[in-house]
Amino acid sequence: MGDWATAMFEPNDDVLDDAPGDGPVGRRATEDDFFCIRYRVWYPSFDCAIRTRFRTSPGCLRCDQGRFNLKRHNSALRGFRWRLTAGD
Repeated sequence: MGDWATAMFEPNDDVLDDAPGDGPVGRRATEDDFFCIRYRVWYPSFDCAIRTRFRTSPGCLRCDQGRFNLKRHNSALRGFRWRLTAGD
């Protein structure tokens, strides 16, 4: 496998300059079941799957964690439609 195996995921790729520091930011809420390595925050994995599917965040475009969460929540997202509210 060599270089290909090590190049699959680098947590600091595409990290924006305003990303948090080394440790977790904030506290884990009861609905949070996912820790994002890239932004170092706790939040629901379903939200991560939405960001991945609808490409709502540039920092999340090539993320292996996002792809995993998308597979995990694929059945729940099957009929999900992204709707913008007026003014967005």
